[in-house]
Parts: sequence; C-alpha cells; structure tokens
Amino acid sequence: MRDLDDTHPEPPAPGIILAEVGQSYWLLEGEEHLSALLSNQAPYPRPVRCLRFDSDFAFRLFQSRAEGPASLWGINPAIIDRLKRHDELEMVPFTPEGPGEG
Repeated sequence: MRDLDDTHPEPPAPGIILAEVGQSYWLLEGEEHLSALLSNQAPYPRPVRCLRFDSDFAFRLFQSRAEGPASLWGINPAIIDRLKRHDELEMVPFTPEGPGEG
C-alpha cells in the first residue's frame, strides 16, 4: 500500500486575472505570463479571467485594497477580442461582496 503522506501534488499554476472598466482592460495578476498573452506565441494559463467592474468608482474602491491603478499594465482591446474569439476569456461580474457573488 502506498503512503499518501509522501505525495506532494504540484500547486496549481497561477493564472491571469484582468479587470474590465468601461472599455479599458488592466492586468491584475499574472505578469509572468504577460509576454505570452500579448504575443500568443507561448503557452499561458487558460482560461484568462476578467473581472467586470460596473464603474470606475467600483474599480478604484477595489484598487484601494491593493496596488494603485498606476502600477497596472493596460491590455489592448484587440487582445481581449482575440481571447473572446478563441473562447479563452471567462468574464466574471465583480460585486462588493466579491467576484461573482451577490
């Protein structure tokens, strides 16, 4: 019988999380995958998750708990369109209670 205490599963690869505010997109997590995402040349974690904020105000409240918006990478809408066409984008409505809740 195999001792399960000796097995150490690999932790899941960190994914890519974007934010949609109006018609602008920002990288929240996954900077290590940014080059692959932009170039579509190397593998990157899929699906890419995108938090959809109802307003700039809601996004700024969210950002006040994290890094400031000035430190975020902007993502060109053409990249978002490509992710949508290839069914690689998961849109998640953001609510004050948390993503997808409420």
